Amino acid sequence: MNILPLRVALAQVNVTVGDLEGNARKILTSMQQAYAAGAHIVCLPELALTGYPPEDLLLKPEFVADNLRQLHHLVSESNHMPELTAVVGFVDRDHDIYNAAAIINSGKLLGVYHKHYLPNYGVFDENRYFQAGRQAPIFSINDVHVGVNICEDVWYPTGPMTMQAHAGAEVILNINGSPYYAGKETFRQEMLATRAADNGVIVAYLNMVGGQDEL
Repeated sequence: MNILPLRVALAQVNVTVGDLEGNARKILTSMQQAYAAGAHIVCLPELALTGYPPEDLLLKPEFVADNLRQLHHLVSESNHMPELTAVVGFVDRDHDIYNAAAIINSGKLLGVYHKHYLPNYGVFDENRYFQAGRQAPIFSINDVHVGVNICEDVWYPTGPMTMQAHAGAEVILNINGSPYYAGKETFRQEMLATRAADNGVIVAYLNMVGGQDEL
């Protein structure tokens, strides 16, 4: 693999479920800090805009609409940071709603990724709220082919990462809102190393910090 330098900032923000304006401010601050540091990409965690897990707030159409308004504000603000691409977790709406990642650059929404694998066990009930995505786009950032996926999508050997690698992705960005338990760090590092080696890609993995309710 011979790719151009790509500086990736991983912003482990501590967001709050339901605080859309406050979360958007934290995201914008992270974007500004990454831009000042010379990053090409800044990644924010899974559902950073809404907080994770938003649960029954997702049943309120006005909450989803407000989350989209805050996203559009971030897109507008990105016009002041033209060399920075931001990956922001949010809730997308296209008939159904999706656990999504927005890819933003220079005042434009370059694309959106919808999470494929929706956990529905233990503390998770994403399948109750979201529809599963089917597409696995890649993006050219600083002349590097980059794939974006979300949390559990990276677990599966034949999942979206493989689709993106086969489509030419050189770097995979995986954003998470994954709760901690003892021993998880070692397991996750081993799994990510396996996925990276199997697909011949570089993987950047970002998790949220802090706590929400039982998580």
